[in-house]
Amino acid sequence: MSQIYAIVKKEMWQYFFSPVAYIVLSSFILINSFVFYVVLAAMSKSASPPLSPMALLFGGTFFFWLVLIVMIPVITMRLGAEERKLGTIETLLTSPVSDFEIVIGKFAAAFLFYLFAWLLTFVYVLILKAYGEVDLGSVFSGYIGVTLIGAFFVSIGIFATIISRNQIVAAVISFSIMALMVGMTFFTFILGSGKKEFFQNIDLLAMMENFSKGIIDSRNVIYLISGTILFLALAVKSLEARRWQ
Repeated sequence: MSQIYAIVKKEMWQYFFSPVAYIVLSSFILINSFVFYVVLAAMSKSASPPLSPMALLFGGTFFFWLVLIVMIPVITMRLGAEERKLGTIETLLTSPVSDFEIVIGKFAAAFLFYLFAWLLTFVYVLILKAYGEVDLGSVFSGYIGVTLIGAFFVSIGIFATIISRNQIVAAVISFSIMALMVGMTFFTFILGSGKKEFFQNIDLLAMMENFSKGIIDSRNVIYLISGTILFLALAVKSLEARRWQ
């Protein structure tokens, strides 16, 4: 645990001493604030809006997915690729720390940064609560969905950066995989009933919609956790292969 903590601490220091971190956070808050404002403005004109503002913020717009598949590659791309480019990965691999600890440490740092960004959005809940009723159950469920999907996407980013020598390549790989995962929803519209059912079970948009409505489906939770573990395991195996090169 001490080794993982040391890696997390080092990566977090590098995040907050880098202008990229502040650019990412500022962009994240600006985009979400804009979406929140637009949603509130639209709902104020409706006598009985079908969804709450937070439900729309949690995956109910195109901006939610765009922010995720752009933000996460940016915060993960340097974690492995930069070390391989600079040669510092060799020092890390020869230190008394396992491949598992390296991957988990880097994953935890990126995931904590991601959670910190979303923690800032809780101010929207406080604003809504100050002016009306808020379904805290659906808000809590929405944040669970954001957390699980975030963990899944961060694990993809970690895998991409571990196998890449260049940050841009790592970002492109992780962006492509995430975009493909999000794009699975379109297969539910064009395939037959048998295949359609399979893609419905891995439809991230439908999963996030459930979470935003306060529905926590155990199948969705298991899928996202399993996907996270799979990509972290692939990252560990890739790092193990690096030792023998």
